Amino acid sequence: MDKKKFVLCQGVSLADTGAVASAFSCCGENIEGVLSAELIIPAAKAFISTVKEPVFFFLEVPKGNDNESYETYYLDNCTKKVAQAIIECYGELLAGDGVSRFGFGSNSTDEEIYFRDYQEFSAYIKSPKIFADSLEKLGAVKKESFMTLWDMMSDENPGCLTAVELDGETVFDIPEALKGAGMYKAEEEK
Repeated sequence: MDKKKFVLCQGVSLADTGAVASAFSCCGENIEGVLSAELIIPAAKAFISTVKEPVFFFLEVPKGNDNESYETYYLDNCTKKVAQAIIECYGELLAGDGVSRFGFGSNSTDEEIYFRDYQEFSAYIKSPKIFADSLEKLGAVKKESFMTLWDMMSDENPGCLTAVELDGETVFDIPEALKGAGMYKAEEEK
């Protein structure tokens, strides 16, 4: 079997990705996985197409310089067309960035996909077979367990996440750019 090389996002550095390949596992309505860079946006589009409207978009960006705490922004009650437009406009930046996290969900069903650090994702979806089929069509393999980039990290093979810039924009510019459409910062828990 000719295995496709696992591609790191622009903002993700790791010298040796070893046996990491695009893969996912299913447990009921939950799907966990790791995706090569070129599959992140198609996976987001596939997820959006399967959930009920209204749809929301969320973005987590590091607060300050510590990369330990995040500020979360939401854009609620969108049509699928608006959610797909967000992916068309900002997808390359979102998928390429190493320090942010993002996702989409349904305001009416609580279904959600969350793209996390080191190209991992988790999804809660009421029709997991439909989304799993989409992931397989993209080239991700369904497995009981799979290797992640975290598994490959060591003192000799350290990982690093960095912010990226695309056409003069960073993920930190997205909340302001979408403010007019209704994007807002989530209240901090006290």
